[in-house]
Amino acid sequence: MPKVTVTKQTNLSLEETFTKVKDMLESDDELKKIDPNIYFNFNESNKTGSANSNQFKADLKVVNAGSGSEVEIVVDLPFHLGLVKGLVKSTLQKKLDHSLS
Repeated sequence: MPKVTVTKQTNLSLEETFTKVKDMLESDDELKKIDPNIYFNFNESNKTGSANSNQFKADLKVVNAGSGSEVEIVVDLPFHLGLVKGLVKSTLQKKLDHSLS
């Protein structure tokens, strides 16, 4: 499976970053269009999460980084979607940039 990794550093606290990213993922209409049955599982205490879909799987983690925090999202795409890896990465990066600005 092709993997896409997106990271974003922010000056926001660990808690605030996790909450914003979680809210972004849960409310994203594009993800729901890809798979209306997408399922998210978040672990508030570890600041991690996962998304399971018929089209892809993804893992999220938020960690302390200096005076702020860092988000890492790793998306596992099925082989047939490997050609859109760049588009997935740039779209996800834009969404992170917007939600954490």
